Amino acid sequence: MKTFKILLLALIGFSLVSCASAQTNKRKPTKKSESKNTKPMNENPILGEVKIIAEGFYESLETPFIYVARSAETYAQLQKIVAQLPTAAEIDFTRTAVVAAFAGTKNTGGYSVSIKKAADKIRIDVVEPPKDAMTTDALTTPFAVALVQVEEGKSLPLEVAANWKNAMQTYKTTSGKFETSGVRVKKFDAAGTIGILTFGDYITLFFNLSGKGADKNWRLTDAASGVIKDSRIDLSPLKASGMLSNNKLSLSFESLASGAAEKFQTRGKIAAVKVR
Repeated sequence: MKTFKILLLALIGFSLVSCASAQTNKRKPTKKSESKNTKPMNENPILGEVKIIAEGFYESLETPFIYVARSAETYAQLQKIVAQLPTAAEIDFTRTAVVAAFAGTKNTGGYSVSIKKAADKIRIDVVEPPKDAMTTDALTTPFAVALVQVEEGKSLPLEVAANWKNAMQTYKTTSGKFETSGVRVKKFDAAGTIGILTFGDYITLFFNLSGKGADKNWRLTDAASGVIKDSRIDLSPLKASGMLSNNKLSLSFESLASGAAEKFQTRGKIAAVKVR
């Protein structure tokens, strides 16, 4: 009987060791597949359908301007510029951005604004009338407003035609300090340019920033709109605020959510000077 118990215990012990060994071997591939370069932000947008919800030729904006609404608050500001837009309740801002492009004054009719998806960007163009087209001999101000499918927290890179680039003020960073918190805290420097379009109390910033050195994979390629009053900027959806005066720009980013995992947050400050 004792001999039987001893053999039974030995058999159980051998089985436990075998199971432990098998589980250890199963874990090894998982360890090898862990990413070594976790990015603090996911600069790759997930862009879907683009749907025009309003367009026309006689809007009040006489200078080129672009406005991006990614919250009910910023959309309410856009509704003050363009009448008869859908209500905010009809738009899911966790999955949708509203992009409005105003071409400014054109000498004749026949011009229109195009907002389309191009690869991983949204392309905004002015469509000119054909050379042999019959057009109205009157000043027009064409515009278009589109719904763009993009997930909340993802960037919305815009590629704009010369019509808007020529009207844009360009600022170059003189310093950029960012800090990523999550599993561990990491500090890094960033540099790049910021384009700015304004109309009254409205402002849109086009960010083209990237990390330096070993952090060059970090990027902020995005467009954000908000308000500017008494030189103070408020970009609520991007959780950024700052000052714009005397050809100098300063911004503080309270919290940029990571597209990779919600546990990562990026905070930072940038300073820039006007170069064009």
